[in-house]
Amino acid sequence: MRFVILFSILIFFSSCSFDEPIEFEKINKVVLTGLDDENISLTAEARFYNPNKAAGKLKSIELDVLLNDRLLSHISQSTGQKVVRQASFTIPFAASFATEAILETFISSIFTLLSGRKLKLHFVGEIKVGVWGFTQTVPVDYYEEVKL
Repeated sequence: MRFVILFSILIFFSSCSFDEPIEFEKINKVVLTGLDDENISLTAEARFYNPNKAAGKLKSIELDVLLNDRLLSHISQSTGQKVVRQASFTIPFAASFATEAILETFISSIFTLLSGRKLKLHFVGEIKVGVWGFTQTVPVDYYEEVKL
Protein backbone atom coordinates (compact mmCIF):
# COMPACT_ATOMS: atom_id res chain seq x y z
CA MET A 1 0.00 0.00 0.00
CA ARG A 2 2.83 2.44 0.83
CA PHE A 3 4.40 1.65 -2.51
CA VAL A 4 1.20 2.65 -4.35
CA ILE A 5 0.96 5.94 -2.42
CA LEU A 6 4.64 6.79 -2.98
CA PHE A 7 4.37 5.86 -6.65
CA SER A 8 1.27 8.06 -7.05
CA ILE A 9 3.02 11.01 -5.41
CA LEU A 10 6.08 10.51 -7.62
CA ILE A 11 3.93 10.43 -10.77
CA PHE A 12 2.02 13.54 -9.64
CA PHE A 13 5.13 15.62 -9.00
CA SER A 14 6.96 14.44 -12.11
CA SER A 15 4.01 15.46 -14.27
CA CYS A 16 4.08 18.95 -12.77
CA SER A 17 7.65 19.74 -13.72
CA PHE A 18 8.98 21.15 -16.97
CA ASP A 19 9.66 18.31 -19.42
CA GLU A 20 11.13 20.55 -22.09
CA PRO A 21 13.16 23.71 -21.60
CA ILE A 22 11.43 27.05 -21.88
CA GLU A 23 12.71 28.82 -25.00
CA PHE A 24 13.90 32.41 -25.19
CA GLU A 25 12.61 33.99 -28.43
CA LYS A 26 13.60 37.67 -28.52
CA ILE A 27 13.52 41.05 -26.84
CA ASN A 28 11.12 43.55 -28.32
CA LYS A 29 9.44 46.88 -27.62
CA VAL A 30 12.65 48.55 -26.44
CA VAL A 31 11.50 52.07 -25.59
CA LEU A 32 13.42 55.01 -24.15
CA THR A 33 11.20 56.16 -21.26
CA GLY A 34 13.31 58.82 -19.62
CA LEU A 35 16.26 61.03 -20.37
CA ASP A 36 17.73 63.69 -18.14
CA ASP A 37 21.16 65.03 -17.18
CA GLU A 38 21.89 62.09 -14.87
CA ASN A 39 19.98 59.00 -16.04
CA ILE A 40 18.59 57.28 -19.10
CA SER A 41 15.71 54.82 -18.61
CA LEU A 42 14.33 52.22 -20.95
CA THR A 43 11.67 49.52 -20.89
CA ALA A 44 11.45 46.36 -22.95
CA GLU A 45 9.81 42.95 -23.10
CA ALA A 46 11.50 39.58 -23.22
CA ARG A 47 9.47 36.99 -25.15
CA PHE A 48 9.59 33.27 -24.26
CA TYR A 49 7.75 30.09 -25.26
CA ASN A 50 6.69 27.43 -22.76
CA PRO A 51 6.19 24.12 -24.65
CA ASN A 52 5.19 22.27 -21.46
CA LYS A 53 1.77 21.20 -20.20
CA ALA A 54 2.59 22.74 -16.81
CA ALA A 55 2.16 26.43 -16.07
CA GLY A 56 4.50 28.13 -13.62
CA LYS A 57 5.55 31.40 -12.08
CA LEU A 58 8.41 33.70 -12.90
CA LYS A 59 10.82 33.83 -9.98
CA SER A 60 13.51 36.27 -11.10
CA ILE A 61 15.11 38.18 -13.95
CA GLU A 62 18.86 38.82 -14.00
CA LEU A 63 20.06 40.64 -17.13
CA ASP A 64 23.02 42.79 -18.10
CA VAL A 65 22.58 45.46 -20.75
CA LEU A 66 25.71 46.13 -22.77
CA LEU A 67 26.38 48.65 -25.53
CA ASN A 68 29.32 47.81 -27.77
CA ASP A 69 30.46 45.26 -25.17
CA ARG A 70 30.47 47.78 -22.30
CA LEU A 71 28.18 47.22 -19.35
CA LEU A 72 25.51 49.89 -19.08
CA SER A 73 23.14 48.41 -16.53
CA HIS A 74 22.25 45.31 -14.52
CA ILE A 75 18.58 44.38 -14.23
CA SER A 76 17.50 42.38 -11.21
CA GLN A 77 13.77 41.88 -10.73
CA SER A 78 11.66 39.43 -8.76
CA THR A 79 8.07 38.85 -9.71
CA GLY A 80 5.32 36.29 -9.42
CA GLN A 81 4.08 36.68 -12.98
CA LYS A 82 2.27 33.63 -14.31
CA VAL A 83 3.97 31.59 -17.02
CA VAL A 84 1.26 30.13 -19.23
CA ARG A 85 1.40 26.56 -20.52
CA GLN A 86 2.05 25.69 -24.16
CA ALA A 87 2.11 29.33 -25.25
CA SER A 88 4.33 32.35 -25.71
CA PHE A 89 4.54 34.87 -22.89
CA THR A 90 6.29 38.20 -22.37
CA ILE A 91 8.10 39.55 -19.36
CA PRO A 92 8.34 43.33 -19.10
CA PHE A 93 11.47 44.81 -17.57
CA ALA A 94 13.05 48.20 -17.02
CA ALA A 95 16.62 49.45 -16.91
CA SER A 96 18.26 52.71 -16.08
CA PHE A 97 21.86 53.78 -16.36
CA ALA A 98 23.93 56.86 -15.86
CA THR A 99 24.06 59.27 -18.78
CA GLU A 100 27.80 59.44 -18.16
CA ALA A 101 28.19 55.71 -18.90
CA ILE A 102 26.56 55.99 -22.31
CA LEU A 103 28.52 59.14 -23.14
CA GLU A 104 31.76 57.26 -22.41
CA THR A 105 30.61 54.49 -24.71
CA PHE A 106 29.67 56.98 -27.42
CA ILE A 107 32.97 58.85 -27.12
CA SER A 108 34.91 55.60 -27.38
CA SER A 109 32.76 54.68 -30.38
CA ILE A 110 33.03 58.00 -32.23
CA PHE A 111 34.53 56.29 -35.27
CA THR A 112 31.58 53.90 -35.33
CA LEU A 113 29.13 56.80 -35.22
CA LEU A 114 30.91 58.83 -37.88
CA SER A 115 31.22 55.88 -40.23
CA GLY A 116 27.49 55.15 -39.98
CA ARG A 117 28.00 51.66 -38.60
CA LYS A 118 25.54 50.27 -36.11
CA LEU A 119 26.05 50.01 -32.37
CA LYS A 120 25.63 46.60 -30.77
CA LEU A 121 23.05 46.41 -27.96
CA HIS A 122 23.40 43.15 -26.03
CA PHE A 123 21.11 41.65 -23.38
CA VAL A 124 22.65 38.71 -21.52
CA GLY A 125 21.60 36.86 -18.37
CA GLU A 126 18.87 34.50 -17.23
CA ILE A 127 15.37 34.16 -15.92
CA LYS A 128 14.18 31.60 -13.40
CA VAL A 129 10.76 29.97 -13.69
CA GLY A 130 9.30 27.69 -11.04
CA VAL A 131 6.54 25.10 -10.88
CA TRP A 132 5.67 23.00 -7.82
CA GLY A 133 9.02 23.68 -6.18
CA PHE A 134 11.07 22.90 -9.29
CA THR A 135 13.04 25.74 -10.85
CA GLN A 136 14.24 26.05 -14.43
CA THR A 137 16.88 28.56 -15.47
CA VAL A 138 16.43 29.99 -18.98
CA PRO A 139 19.48 31.68 -20.51
CA VAL A 140 19.07 34.96 -22.39
CA ASP A 141 21.64 36.07 -24.96
CA TYR A 142 20.23 38.58 -27.43
CA TYR A 143 21.92 41.07 -29.76
CA GLU A 144 20.31 43.93 -31.56
CA GLU A 145 22.08 46.44 -33.73
CA VAL A 146 20.93 50.03 -33.44
CA LYS A 147 21.83 52.94 -35.64
CA LEU A 148 21.81 56.45 -34.23
